[in-house]
Amino acid sequence: MEANVIPTVLGVMEKKDSLTLIHLSKVQQFINLMIPKLTQKNIISEKDIPDLWTSAILHDAGKIFVSDHLLKTEMRLQQEEMRSMREHPVRGYNFLKSLNLPENILSAIKYHHERWDGNQNGRYPGYPEGVKGFDIPLFARIIQVADAFDAMISYRPYKSQKPVSESIKEIKEQGGRQFDPYISQIFVESLSHYKMN
Repeated sequence: MEANVIPTVLGVMEKKDSLTLIHLSKVQQFINLMIPKLTQKNIISEKDIPDLWTSAILHDAGKIFVSDHLLKTEMRLQQEEMRSMREHPVRGYNFLKSLNLPENILSAIKYHHERWDGNQNGRYPGYPEGVKGFDIPLFARIIQVADAFDAMISYRPYKSQKPVSESIKEIKEQGGRQFDPYISQIFVESLSHYKMN
């Protein structure tokens, strides 16, 4: 992997949409909180950490290819617009594959919006392929819960922020449905000493 790939991609993303760049940084911070428990419980090893960090900071790289209108709209997306937005994991995968990133990073980017239960319907469907359970790559399952939590607690022009306590409750409730139940439990435990801004 070329050493300048990450800063180059992040530079492009910052110009495209600064909110996405802030989100990527926060997801990486949440994953940093999880790493001690993930290593202690032998879910990941020390050698996995750099690739997990890279996966986290690049997981939304495909949004480079999403129109500015969709990224910055203050309205809820219509069905066709949502379909276009949901192409970003595959677009990110294809783009970063052309830059020769390792497959474990690429698969995390491609599958970070899948659901543990494989459900492809409803307000938060799994996509792009509807894979489920342990067929979802480990890094993707880790990123997914941090990604969803930050989306809940963050302001967006088209939605209000959820309180931290309500967001934690939702992560717990969605364990075994939207999220890997064990990873979501570790995530909640890892937040216990974290002070939200």
